[in-house]
Amino acid sequence: MLILALFLSANTSHATSKTTITLITHEAPPYMAEALPDKGAIFFALAKVLKKGGYELNVVFAPSWVRAKMKAQTDPLIDGYAPYRAIENADLFEFSEYNLESPWVLAERKDHPIEWNKVQDLSKYVAGNVQGVELRPGVKELADQGKLKIETTTTQNNNILKLATKRVDYIFSDAFVFRYLLATDPKLKKYRNKLQINSKPIVIERYGVALKKTKNSAKIIKLINEGSDEFKKHIEDYLRQIEKEKTP
Repeated sequence: MLILALFLSANTSHATSKTTITLITHEAPPYMAEALPDKGAIFFALAKVLKKGGYELNVVFAPSWVRAKMKAQTDPLIDGYAPYRAIENADLFEFSEYNLESPWVLAERKDHPIEWNKVQDLSKYVAGNVQGVELRPGVKELADQGKLKIETTTTQNNNILKLATKRVDYIFSDAFVFRYLLATDPKLKKYRNKLQINSKPIVIERYGVALKKTKNSAKIIKLINEGSDEFKKHIEDYLRQIEKEKTP
């Protein structure tokens, strides 16, 4: 699927190289999803902002976030990636201001709440995470030291299912992604009243857009920054509508 998308991207980019921006991302519905209208909330909102500057948006998907960032660096057909969380490879990319905020949290079973004050307290539990999704500072260092037990799976839907069926004690997730999947996945329906988000977020994440440095990239970044308020409004409108439509 990715190879086909990149092939189509190549043809589109050559035909409209001055006006088409190709970004790479990964699956994290409802923010980014190949099957959702306009490829998810982020790209619906971003396309609206870019259109005001005469640009069209093309989006391709990688199997994981780590792969998406690697592809953005090496593939000449890719103009950038979104959403970025931390500034990396600043010699190659320039970055928009942060235009989206969302808590990164622990999701837990209501009958087994996770008690913690500092990250080290999590070492007595077994965590769930999705392959290729980066661990946040504090958590990552503990995991790298072998002091945090983490089981991985292929999708966040599966991750939530593992939590619900007591195969892990808690999972890492974006707060809205967790709520969205719990509300819209029929397989998780019977667990909706048994799961919750821990009251203490790990971090409030901030996201933006990363573009490869070109003669036009500063202009495009300026357009994105100036459209920040409009972007946030489109995100909110999309999320309300898509959750309404997708809830069984």
